[in-house]
Amino acid sequence: MGIHSHNEKKTIDKEGEFMFILGFHFPADMGNNIPDEKVVEKLNEADVDVSSISEIKMVMEAHGQKEELSYTNKETFMFKALAHYIKTAESDYMIYTNRYQIAELSKRLDSSDDETMELCKKFDSMAQFRIEAA
Repeated sequence: MGIHSHNEKKTIDKEGEFMFILGFHFPADMGNNIPDEKVVEKLNEADVDVSSISEIKMVMEAHGQKEELSYTNKETFMFKALAHYIKTAESDYMIYTNRYQIAELSKRLDSSDDETMELCKKFDSMAQFRIEAA
């Protein structure tokens, strides 16, 4: 856990703080290898209430083709991260960096869940995604 490839997307804000998944900030002195459990800790501290969300609906659009997606596995990191995104994002469009970061963590944390791994593959594409809770 916490091993990251050298080509992983990194974002540094103006104060030099390292930014990682969903806008959570980590001190720059932690470097690029933020342990997964630290991200999970921040997500848990955000205390996103997923009890009212039974499904995450998405529309994936690429090359003029739209595909409606439904994700319902509430026991995963992916579900909690997407619920947090819905409640905190300024738009229902998911930017690539957010999708990439969620998928990278989910590939490690939710690796035994086939539905989640399928969604991770879709998130790795350059398609556009709109997202909403249902």
